[in-house]
Amino acid sequence: MNLTDDSRIWIFQSNRKFSTSEKEAITAKLNNFIADWNAHGAELLADFDLPFDQFIVVGVDEKQATASGCSIDKLTKLIREIDADYSYDLLNRMLVSYEDQEQVVVEKLPTFKQKVKAGEITNVNVFNNGVSSLSDFKQNWLLPLEDSWAKTLLN
Repeated sequence: MNLTDDSRIWIFQSNRKFSTSEKEAITAKLNNFIADWNAHGAELLADFDLPFDQFIVVGVDEKQATASGCSIDKLTKLIREIDADYSYDLLNRMLVSYEDQEQVVVEKLPTFKQKVKAGEITNVNVFNNGVSSLSDFKQNWLLPLEDSWAKTLLN
């Protein structure tokens, strides 16, 4: 992502990997959206990435213009449209993703908690989709289980 580290970001995770054609379609939609994205008439300096071909990360450098409620609503509307096309479950905050042997695994939160507590999920890296700045994304988005938000589930 070609933005400053203090840029604000939003992360949307998919319940599965994007196919090549889906990735191309998503990229086209996001490019069109970002080209016209503004907040109360002020153009937003924005960019996006599709890490692991399974996440949509959108960022805005708010030094130029702050993303307003209306502009964030427009982003959410676009994400809903993408979700309607492909059934990715992009807005479901009750899903947890983790990386196990270089594969992204998505679980429902209660199932994830149960498996961690039972010792069925160990030695994995957990995604923290709640990070909100690009610097935090770079440093703390994907952490070992014992260093992640899920460490409280470990016995």
